[in-house]
Amino acid sequence: MKKNSLLAIIPAAGIGQRFGSEIPKQYMSLDGKSVIERATEPFILSEYVSKIIIATSQNDSFIKEQSFYNNEKVEFVTGGNTRSRSILNCIKSISVEDYEYVITHDAARPNIHQEDIENLYLDIISNKSLCSYFYVPIYDSIKNTTELDKTEDKNKFLLVQTPQISKLKELKTGIIECEKNNINIPDESFIFEHAGFASSRILGRRSNIKITEESDLDLLNKFSTRTGAGFDLHRYEEGNGIILGGYFLDCEFKIVAHSDGDVLLHSIADSILGASGLGDIGKYFSDKDPLNKDIDSKEIINFCLESIKNKNLEIYNVDATIICEQPKLDPHRDKVLKSLSKILKISEEKIGLKATTSEKIGIIGRNKAIAVQSSVNLRTTL
Repeated sequence: MKKNSLLAIIPAAGIGQRFGSEIPKQYMSLDGKSVIERATEPFILSEYVSKIIIATSQNDSFIKEQSFYNNEKVEFVTGGNTRSRSILNCIKSISVEDYEYVITHDAARPNIHQEDIENLYLDIISNKSLCSYFYVPIYDSIKNTTELDKTEDKNKFLLVQTPQISKLKELKTGIIECEKNNINIPDESFIFEHAGFASSRILGRRSNIKITEESDLDLLNKFSTRTGAGFDLHRYEEGNGIILGGYFLDCEFKIVAHSDGDVLLHSIADSILGASGLGDIGKYFSDKDPLNKDIDSKEIINFCLESIKNKNLEIYNVDATIICEQPKLDPHRDKVLKSLSKILKISEEKIGLKATTSEKIGIIGRNKAIAVQSSVNLRTTL
């Protein structure tokens, strides 16, 4: 398998009439990036792809806003009024002698991986086929609407996905031939099927869906989560109580800290910032800054919530483990949980709150410190 030997083509000239939005579906936001950015990224990162040609509509006003617009791998061509014409326009923009294989992919399929590209490349070479594609079985019942809704044997059918890889010269010839005879081309594998050549295929993933309607994007957003982990530790001194998750817990300790020492909220804040790619608490609330002296940790959480809101993210769930010998959490757990729910603006059912000890080991085991380990899942709100 030769590295840097593949041409990739992504037709993106469609306006998505069934999607029901003024913004073409390929430019809608999905987990902080546009759909087409997610569809293109694996090709940019792939060591097998040397050039990516994206076919856009003549009056496309969104393409220059994409993160890949100035990438050295990417070129742009004006597409046609059909998917196959857009692909042909891309092929005509280069010398076919420079590439043996071309890999094509839908701009509205954002859930592919780099290994998908490698697996297709390996398959077409090993099978010596003219085209290789991904497929998934049909699990729902299907009916033939032309025969009084006759139920068909679903085991005789497959769903075809992109990306697909083809021999470049043969693909170009096949598109031209089909267009000459006014034959509709649903996908690249059809071209070779129509010409009487067999293609090879690889089992794909059901998650590699094509966004066609607005509900498809909603589905992906619901299952699109980002995870962050947080850890915080503070020393104890003799005192009259500590703040834990915004709740004042009466005990014989106090926490040594520049802020109010709410180790639980600090850990969760780091988890939120980590999941959103924003860094950590120290970046925004330095303990060297006198303005942060005795700061209420609820302010830190409010900052985190506002920051992720600006990135179209929200908390999906939180899991936290408090590590200390004393005080015991059980008598206070429900009140800490209620406080967390109010501060984080999520239901108690989305918060996992646990406590453990360090088995008398280390500074925590000597009852000189308390720590919290947490994780947070964020999901997109669009």
